[in-house]
Amino acid sequence: MTSPRFPVSRRNFLKGCCAAAVASSVPALGWIDPAKAAGSGVQHDVLVYLFLRGGIDGLHLVVPYAGADRTAYEAKRNDLVIPTSRLRRIGSSNWGWHPRAGGAAGDAIGVPNQWLSRLYDQGRVAIIQGAGMSSTVTRSHFDAQAFIEFGTPGNKSGAQGWISRYLANDFDMPSPMLSNAFGFGSTLQTSLYGNSDVISIASGEDFRLDGFHWSWDDTDTGINGHYGAHLRVLPMWQGASALEQSGHAAADALEFMREIDFGLQSGSNTDGYLPGGGAVYPTSGNGVTLGNQLRNIAQLVKLDMGLTVAAVDYGFWDTHESQGMPDPGNPNHYDAFGNLTEGLARALDAFYIDLHAAGLMDRVTVVIQSEFGRRFRPNDSGGTDHGYGNVMLALGNQVNGGFHGSFPGLDDLSLFEGQDVAVTTDFRQIIAEALVKRQGVSGGAIGNIFPGFSYSAGGSGVFKTG
Repeated sequence: MTSPRFPVSRRNFLKGCCAAAVASSVPALGWIDPAKAAGSGVQHDVLVYLFLRGGIDGLHLVVPYAGADRTAYEAKRNDLVIPTSRLRRIGSSNWGWHPRAGGAAGDAIGVPNQWLSRLYDQGRVAIIQGAGMSSTVTRSHFDAQAFIEFGTPGNKSGAQGWISRYLANDFDMPSPMLSNAFGFGSTLQTSLYGNSDVISIASGEDFRLDGFHWSWDDTDTGINGHYGAHLRVLPMWQGASALEQSGHAAADALEFMREIDFGLQSGSNTDGYLPGGGAVYPTSGNGVTLGNQLRNIAQLVKLDMGLTVAAVDYGFWDTHESQGMPDPGNPNHYDAFGNLTEGLARALDAFYIDLHAAGLMDRVTVVIQSEFGRRFRPNDSGGTDHGYGNVMLALGNQVNGGFHGSFPGLDDLSLFEGQDVAVTTDFRQIIAEALVKRQGVSGGAIGNIFPGFSYSAGGSGVFKTG
């Protein structure tokens, strides 16, 4: 079975998958050698865009540890000051990680760094300080997210998100079996608006459709003439018109995808996906959904189906109340911000380990941002209100680990409007640099992706070239 969109037959693809599985001694589709998979043969880099919905407090994730900013922090953060004894210092810098970026609630600070903190120590994480919208100020979640995802600060009336414009300006993308772009979430991310080929799902298992009154997957041999629903769909699209060709391709894609088990391998699901390198995706707590979605992305990358960009969300960072204070070593302590942080750190760590074990993190880059930061001074409810400047993060083997950008300072004269971290690095510069240096987009095309933005070829130095 072939279609105009798929360069090889599903049967041949699965045959190659099984051969790779035998060679690596894991179940079919558990790991696919990209060189043997059914993609176009183009080893294109993959960009994963992770949006932290709600406005993460960057000063509670990457915390002043020493120096003048620590002095200002202790003087003005009141009950939200995290003592240095509870922080995981970042090298010998004047900054420290929230402890849950590198350890569970019951882990004391002396326990070796794990997860995000350990990846930073290995040079795989870049921290960009003072990032945000340099030209537009808004403290509305909806406006800020729209401005950022459309890639047009101050204008949210566009027809295309920045990822869709990127897809239209990357001319070296492989011919996909399904789509070059996936959005993982409950709704389609605004950054993906305007591209009809984008696939939006909450989980890879959504491809196993069961929307009929009989089973999609199974044929009941005890009923004369009964066939699984998926076998009924493809014959409906046999004509030569453009509509029928598209319908045939869509049905072929669904038939193809149902051969892939997106569930995690277990004793009851021996055909499920087995992460590489001993990676452990979160199975409980805040990081479960994010972990499952990153695991699905890792599986798509390994299948080499032409995936070029994926968007995924991780939310609930709107900490107006009871933001939380970490208490490392106390397993029974509740810390709302810490729980979210640990979920993020665990999921990213598993994703990295999984793909690094397959030799694929050299061509996968994760860019992480939020719509804005939080006010420097806390409110009266033990939380922080909407702010301005923030941190961005980048993860991958082709990331120049360490600090980037210029931290604007926390003294009264340096704070934006006397209350927020200022913006010193436009978020578009970071994403544009990832597109140019990692995705192969021409620097001259950045103006098409981020209209009105002047890209600096010198860049911030966050990403490696080639």
